[in-house]
Amino acid sequence: MNFFKDLTLERVFIILSLLGSIGLLYTGTKTQGELTEISARWEDKTTPAGVKVIANEMQELSRHYSSLYKAKMGEGFLGQENVESYIRRCKDAKNAEIGQISISHKENELDRKTALFDHIYTIKTQNSNTTLGRRNIVTFLRELELKSQQIRVTSLTLRLSGKPRVKPHEIPPDAWLFDAVCTSRVKQGT
Repeated sequence: MNFFKDLTLERVFIILSLLGSIGLLYTGTKTQGELTEISARWEDKTTPAGVKVIANEMQELSRHYSSLYKAKMGEGFLGQENVESYIRRCKDAKNAEIGQISISHKENELDRKTALFDHIYTIKTQNSNTTLGRRNIVTFLRELELKSQQIRVTSLTLRLSGKPRVKPHEIPPDAWLFDAVCTSRVKQGT
């Protein structure tokens, strides 16, 4: 009874700290034992399909799945017939908004044995009165390649709209027309 009579706040904190440290010691040794067991299983090279091998295979398969999922979902099209609609969708992307464009399509056979074809799309501003900022053009071209693993911009020509008289030391106005060539390489029948 004397113990509780002389009990001060400091002594209560000391007792609680001792009880807490005993609890932490028990939890720490239990967790350390589990960690040692898991590490032993991870490093066990005698099992033919050890955890390490399975984990590496799962990681490789998940990367492959991610790339296939990105290819399917990011393309926005599954066949060659929808590439033009994909290009027209990209032209209306945020910060692109390049207005009316004309698209011409040309097919080039690369290898007859493997049925490999290049589909070449030439994209131009439809109206010479349409002036675009470089930011709009770059955003449009970035959108084309960003959401598709199939289309690549292979050529770009920028020219000033109209015939402004700009001296060599002056900065021209940000009013451009562009011609871009995009290539989509596909195997026929896919």
